[in-house]
Amino acid sequence: MTILQLPTETLIQIFDYVGSSYFRSDLSRLTVCKQWNELARTACFRDFYVPQETLRRLLSSPYAESSLALVKDSVETLDLDLKGFEYWDSNPLSRHDLQAVNVLNVSTWNGAHGRAVRAAWTTELNNDLLYLATIIKQSRKLRILRIQATSELHPLLHLLERRDYLFLSTIRAFLSASSLTSLELDLCGTQLIPHQSQEHGERSHVCTSIAALLTTLRRLRLRMRSICADVLKPRQHSTNLRLNEMLINLSLSNESPLTTSAAHATCCGPPSGGFLHLKANMEKQAQVLVAQMEAPKIVRILTHALPNIEMRAFDVLTGRNVTLSEGVEWDDDGEAIED
Repeated sequence: MTILQLPTETLIQIFDYVGSSYFRSDLSRLTVCKQWNELARTACFRDFYVPQETLRRLLSSPYAESSLALVKDSVETLDLDLKGFEYWDSNPLSRHDLQAVNVLNVSTWNGAHGRAVRAAWTTELNNDLLYLATIIKQSRKLRILRIQATSELHPLLHLLERRDYLFLSTIRAFLSASSLTSLELDLCGTQLIPHQSQEHGERSHVCTSIAALLTTLRRLRLRMRSICADVLKPRQHSTNLRLNEMLINLSLSNESPLTTSAAHATCCGPPSGGFLHLKANMEKQAQVLVAQMEAPKIVRILTHALPNIEMRAFDVLTGRNVTLSEGVEWDDDGEAIED
């Protein structure tokens, strides 16, 4: 018996076992034959890792429509990896700016031409992401959404201020997916830019959109430059939320050489009380949320302490603070801090 004589259900289990990365590492592995291809393509797009360059190539391909239809029908995990102004020099507006980079002319990048380059790059990226979001939110299988957005990549990075590049409407579009059970947002490389007039209001932050998912999520991990306690307030009161893991990192200390070692998230909207006020509100609302969770396993608010940039986590379930070693996972057991 050849492998293709096995029942379809068995072949699907085999392809699931070898995983999406096996096929993505060498796309010729999809082309054994038509029967093989139909099953292998589904496995290939089940876990969909998307850097910006991959997304641009996919959407500019003549097979974009059929490929995205396959993504919609197959994807269970979507992992977006965004780096600020990556491949900015591939934009036609940037060709003039290449000469400026060679002579380290910071004023050009900060001037009108530089702003035009960044605006073009930002518009193209957000248009691509919005198009992907319209497809993804139709998926019935999507369960895990990860979005990581890091700071700008540029040869003059050490001479430039951090630039923002993600629209609020873009992230909201992805959060409208109704089947999510796990959400990880690490957006500390950019503030979310209001793109439409209705997004410029006082309550135009993404926190309420995340909170709307609390009734279906089981896992939530967040690190954002702006956040508030609204992110932990479900729209409907419940005592049996399926959410069992919630980790929010307010520390931005290891995100970029452009941020100071003391960088923390700020509160959404007008400043009110500073970081300590934000931290206290987050911890208080996390305690309220725990009472609504059916079987909480880990609930933490992470920060860092000076002068040694020591990572700390307030464990909401035990009411204790723990220290975390550098480079460990947010959910590491850590070492309890004695009162």
